[in-house]
Amino acid sequence: MKKALIIILLVIFGIGIYMNFGMGKSVEEATIKEAPASTASAEPPSEEGPDEEEAPQEEPETAEATNEEDMRPFNQEALNGIHEEAVAENEPVIIDVVIPSYYTEDFVDLLTQQFGKSRIEFNRVDLDAASPGLETLTVNENSDGVIIDALQIMDYNQEVLPDRAVERLEDAYMKLHDAGKVVYLLGNPNVHQHENLAQVLKADAEHFPEHDYYYIDNQDITVEDAYYDYDSGVLTGPVETRIAQNIHEYMIE
Repeated sequence: MKKALIIILLVIFGIGIYMNFGMGKSVEEATIKEAPASTASAEPPSEEGPDEEEAPQEEPETAEATNEEDMRPFNQEALNGIHEEAVAENEPVIIDVVIPSYYTEDFVDLLTQQFGKSRIEFNRVDLDAASPGLETLTVNENSDGVIIDALQIMDYNQEVLPDRAVERLEDAYMKLHDAGKVVYLLGNPNVHQHENLAQVLKADAEHFPEHDYYYIDNQDITVEDAYYDYDSGVLTGPVETRIAQNIHEYMIE
């Protein structure tokens, strides 16, 4: 009986040891297996996501960024050089427009609109003489160029076409040229639709370019309605608009 009791105690003691050590080890192994791997040797996380791209940088605007219209070249090399220098210095090219009273007060504004943002400043200078009485022209000292009306309509209006003196125009042209101006002669349209005026316009359109003058030919201008307002003694709006367009086409490429 005593032995049986001892055996029972040993069995209970053995079960206690197994529960204490065997189960504890299993729990420890299970815990180790479930623990996450150490991050000690892992690469540090990237500060930017894998798909994140750096926002593009806007290039700063430079002094060379100018309006496209500002850099359009002139057909005449002398004025083109003046224009490029003016754009670089942020200054306008100044052109005097020497015209008789048969141009309306809106003509210079039409020219300005036609040339848009080309950094050109047009100034009107009134001219009342016909070609036989033309003397040296007075223009603004600071102007870079001069457009001179060729006075065909003026000669017609004053009935002096037979005495027309193109040498007076040429002399005025050359004096301004020698003073450093870029000079243009502005031919007239046949606003009176008269044969005598048409003949003069044709002759001038051949003569001046042949002698190396800058001559803007307007003899072929046509409009649907009136060419000339005889009540006011001025060119009509459509005719002046076409003249402004022809000036632009002649001067700008």
